[in-house]
Amino acid sequence: MAKFSRSITTILLLVLLPLSGSAAEDNTVSYTLTRQYGSVLFRVMQQQYLNLVGRFDNYAATLVMDFDDLSNSRLTASVQMGSLDMADGDVVETLVNSSAWFNAPLYPESTFTTTSVDVTGETTADFLGELNFMGITRPWTLHVQFYGGSDSKLEGSSIGMLATGSFNRTDFGLDQYLNMAEDLVSLEINVKFNRD
Repeated sequence: MAKFSRSITTILLLVLLPLSGSAAEDNTVSYTLTRQYGSVLFRVMQQQYLNLVGRFDNYAATLVMDFDDLSNSRLTASVQMGSLDMADGDVVETLVNSSAWFNAPLYPESTFTTTSVDVTGETTADFLGELNFMGITRPWTLHVQFYGGSDSKLEGSSIGMLATGSFNRTDFGLDQYLNMAEDLVSLEINVKFNRD
């Protein structure tokens, strides 16, 4: 009986030890965005002579990084549309509140949620997901470049991110005044994430 018990114990150890080793080697880390030094910008060509630039000041995001396999990483982000800031306050008022533009009283928040990640380099990836803007959700891709943080490596206590993407505003119902502002809207996001 004692010999049988030892055999069962040996089998259990052989099964459980690899599992405990895998858990110990898990390199998934959660980060939260800090708005310190960051910026969320959009650009759209106005009447063929000027890139109209706006900045959103209220935004948030969480990032889960799998340093063993970046394709398992995930990003969730949101922007408060009423936090738009530009040089001309009257333009901001129109863009934020007009039903022809952002209509922030009705659609106060835009969100992006990752569904998959295509790794394009050691510190670059395409985050594929769903963009919800103006109450409409469409597939969207964010092109991301990561930078090492305070520990001078990607796995450090902070991570920098430069992310770019674009979309046609008409895909989200913004189909007015195309003679004034082009259809294509470009985004540039420079932000810092701190390890939770």
